[in-house]
Amino acid sequence: MPVMTGPVRYLFLRMARGREEIENWPPTIKPLELPNNTVCTSVRLYPSPLGWKAECGDTAASPDGATEPPLVVTRATVINFLQGGKRSKAEVEVLGVRVVNLEGQGTEYASHFVVAALPGAGLGPRRPVVVPIDGLVLEDYVEFGSQAAVSLALRLSPDEYASMPRYMADPLILRQAKRTLDQSILSPRARHGITLEVEAGRIAMHGRAELTSFGDQASEALMRSPGVVDVADHLLYDEQLTDLVGAALAAKGFDNIIVLSEHGIINLRGEAPDSASRYRAEDIAKRTPGVRTVVNDIVITSPTQQATPPDAPAKGDVAASAKTPAETAKSV
Repeated sequence: MPVMTGPVRYLFLRMARGREEIENWPPTIKPLELPNNTVCTSVRLYPSPLGWKAECGDTAASPDGATEPPLVVTRATVINFLQGGKRSKAEVEVLGVRVVNLEGQGTEYASHFVVAALPGAGLGPRRPVVVPIDGLVLEDYVEFGSQAAVSLALRLSPDEYASMPRYMADPLILRQAKRTLDQSILSPRARHGITLEVEAGRIAMHGRAELTSFGDQASEALMRSPGVVDVADHLLYDEQLTDLVGAALAAKGFDNIIVLSEHGIINLRGEAPDSASRYRAEDIAKRTPGVRTVVNDIVITSPTQQATPPDAPAKGDVAASAKTPAETAKSV
């Protein structure tokens, strides 16, 4: 499955009947807070070239273009693990589906299942764990008139399952992530330039950093932080800002301008034929997203375009000062 970007949320599954055995499940929904999680008795999954389109089964209608019956997931759905192409004895029950609103265009695709180990599965405590859906395999498809039954399996080993993130509420994930960032980024300047937001287990990094290596280091550390499902890097890097300004200048014919950047401050160096070109280059740099201010050190090469210093003598005064004292007296 390709990497999907866009708003994320959870479709939590509740028991249609019977007593809930998973503590504090489904989680409490707060309608005025993002993400817009919801609780369903079923989730319908429709196959598509981009993945599984997902809709809450309680209110869903078949999406446009759906030609195959959906895979209906409920709290009674059980998933096995495949190891080396063989079904293992490890089984989990489905507690919910994590979905991505692809590019914010309104169509949601399943990215992960929230599952819990069944008793005797040898997978540890019965607590919610988030596992990727891209390893999902449909087995033993059997039709019963207008209905069908399938066996589901994930290409996941028990060891891999143990490394999957535990489902946690976003505020708790954020607190843990901030602590992780403080411990992993030793440079105070780099650390304080990054702010974090969390949405359905996704940590989004915002702010500014000097080098992409700082962002890579932060992303790797955050992926190991408890409850984090994925990391979105929205940082603006000074080294990338240099390239952006340089490309904008080159597109307008300023190929010989040197661009330096630090903390969003752009320094322009080089030569320009006249004042108009000098200030045009500065304006181009200022209009580049992410630029805070511009220091213009471009030198004008044409002597006629050089600004006259305030204390420089006028042209007539220069000619007069060039005369000898005798020539001055004779003229008088």
